[in-house]
Amino acid sequence: MGLDSVELLINVEKHFDISIPDPEAAKISTLQDFADCVYQKVKINPTEICKSRFLFYKLRIYFHTQFGISKQAIYPEQRVSELIATSNLHKVWRSIEQDFNLRLPELTSFNLNPEIVNVKILGVAIFRRRKTLTSDTTMRDLIQWMLALNHEKFIDVNNLCSKHDIESIIIGIVSESVGIPVNEIRLKQSIINNLGID
Repeated sequence: MGLDSVELLINVEKHFDISIPDPEAAKISTLQDFADCVYQKVKINPTEICKSRFLFYKLRIYFHTQFGISKQAIYPEQRVSELIATSNLHKVWRSIEQDFNLRLPELTSFNLNPEIVNVKILGVAIFRRRKTLTSDTTMRDLIQWMLALNHEKFIDVNNLCSKHDIESIIIGIVSESVGIPVNEIRLKQSIINNLGID
């Protein structure tokens, strides 16, 4: 493990108040491995309210009251672009942040323009985007990102309701530690090869 990955390990251990022994840490190669390892060491309270479900229902009510969209027409796999016109996206994005008092992924030309796929330095692709915020994002994605960006405020590590809570926290910690936007982080990504954390 390099210095960055050791720092990430320490941040995760502190956040969850756990210890991951070196032999276990050496086996962690993806963020999913990290989440699986943490999941084995923490207590889950399945009777606790599911944060992703709670947030989905709040967003569904928001879209219903703000835009008159039927609640039944809003579902987890629905594309956000079907709910918010691209021309209105910045305004609605800021409104959600203010009304919910939660952070959302930043809207930049990189994550809005579907034509931009790779970031290159000296002709070498160093980053390949998976989704744009406008065309590919589902409600499920948006909720995952909101939970990751606001995990300190939204998810109590002493009352975790599911593995999904742990995964959201891990994504949030990685984003904070390395500076990668949450909408570019996937659990199946390699910590070293995809995220560049040595």
